[in-house]
Amino acid sequence: MPSLRNFLLCLMATSTTVYAERLKVVWSNGDFSTVSGPAGGNTNGHYTGFAILNEAGEAVYDQAYPDDHSPCYNTGDGREFTIEGDCWATPRKFKCKSDFGGHPDTCEVKDGDGNSLGSAKGQTDTTFIGIAIGQDASCVVEFDSDSDGCPVDDGNGPLHVTSG
Repeated sequence: MPSLRNFLLCLMATSTTVYAERLKVVWSNGDFSTVSGPAGGNTNGHYTGFAILNEAGEAVYDQAYPDDHSPCYNTGDGREFTIEGDCWATPRKFKCKSDFGGHPDTCEVKDGDGNSLGSAKGQTDTTFIGIAIGQDASCVVEFDSDSDGCPVDDGNGPLHVTSG
């Protein structure tokens, strides 16, 4: 008959807890435009981005255009795409709907079965500087990975888009 001590040791060995790393997903978009004087020379610019950051603020995925598409759409129900890789056991779905200007309005992360892991409302900040205007927008969702540490993206990436 096994001893109580051996039974407890076996129970502890089989009931290990896996630490889940907290990840932050950021959809971002921004624009600026200036009006020049009589000599001309108006200046404008635009940026867009999508990144998944670990608890240390390091990118485990960082692509402005995942799978060569904007990370956020303003048509239909927005854009949803799937990412697989070393940070979770089953695919994760990332969804973002933007306003007409491309600024993230709503965003969400889902598990492979379509269950929501987190959602958020986008925030847009408009700044007027004399005869210039700038807009910065982002939508951020935090969720837990299935692993105890996602590898940092070294250009080959631990994660990749599989559909969407």
